[in-house]
Amino acid sequence: MRTPDYRNYSVDDLTRDEYFRHWVIDRNAQSGAFWSEWLAENPDCTDKVQVARAFLQALEEKNTALQPAELDQIFNNIVQSNQPNVVPLWQTTVFRVAASLLLFVGLGYLAFTYAVKSDARRLADSRLSALENLSPALASDYTETVNESSEPRTFVLHDSSTVILYPNGTLRYPNLFSATKREVYLSGRAFFSVKKNPKMPFWVYTDQISTQVLGTSFLITTGETNAKVEVRSGRVSVYMRKDVEKEQPARKNESVGMVLTPNQQVVFSTTDKRLVKSVVEQPITLQKVTKEAYIFEEAPVSEVFSLLEKTYGLTFIYDAANLKDCYLTANLAGESLFEKLNLICKITRSSYEMVDGQIVIHSEGCENN
Repeated sequence: MRTPDYRNYSVDDLTRDEYFRHWVIDRNAQSGAFWSEWLAENPDCTDKVQVARAFLQALEEKNTALQPAELDQIFNNIVQSNQPNVVPLWQTTVFRVAASLLLFVGLGYLAFTYAVKSDARRLADSRLSALENLSPALASDYTETVNESSEPRTFVLHDSSTVILYPNGTLRYPNLFSATKREVYLSGRAFFSVKKNPKMPFWVYTDQISTQVLGTSFLITTGETNAKVEVRSGRVSVYMRKDVEKEQPARKNESVGMVLTPNQQVVFSTTDKRLVKSVVEQPITLQKVTKEAYIFEEAPVSEVFSLLEKTYGLTFIYDAANLKDCYLTANLAGESLFEKLNLICKITRSSYEMVDGQIVIHSEGCENN
């Protein structure tokens, strides 16, 4: 079979050529080998071949079913039928299709970006408006610190309170505290050691909760769906933010707060929209106790619970009558609180649960031990 004189073919002729279409559309290996060799021998025809190839691929990807008259119109826009050379790229259908797609995608991206930025601005404006109503001092003359490093950053406020701001955390505070209260706004995670001043309560506001203290140390962690306050020392009162906004003007917020003491925590969930009080995950010792004090030899279990209360500052609730015959022989030195509890309950055939930041012991007694 005689090979056509493809050098004299126009872009129009190539796109209609069956052997050329076998290569581009059908991915025929034999045709592919032929055209690779032909292009190597006719490098000056590369542009013409590439335009014809791209045009067929564009039609294939678009799954376009065009009538002959429509094809003729397209080809007239791509090439000049009396010239074998490639027409300017911007006159080709491929270019127009690509430009249209790019324009569509670009407009879509701009619309999406604008919507996201608009939502972010509305959210920021809403937060700022709520903050202005709650604390005007935090919306005007203030300093905002952002920890953009990978390590916690420690700094001291002008009342001598210390804040450890964790990575990605943001803390806003007035350049000068008022005469009646100290107020800061937190996003992220921070550990506070507050200088005691009964005349100037210290408030930490977040998007979900508000925490009031006089002088104490505590950790606050905020996220998109929850917030948590963990107390290390002293006492704090935690409120849902909406309750503070509603009750603070009338000074009634004392009735809606949840009081926390050392080794207690409260978690606010945006799903449940309530505060849940419990014991922190890793209670710390609040009073120094010798290792020997935790070595027991036939000790009444009530004495063991009393020592735990003294060490960790937590309340243990149990039925003394049920446990009067329970005695403990064990070495609990060096164990964490929950490791101690697990061993005690195993020996005394008891169990425990945490309710409202207290540890409740359940037991049927030890008469048959």
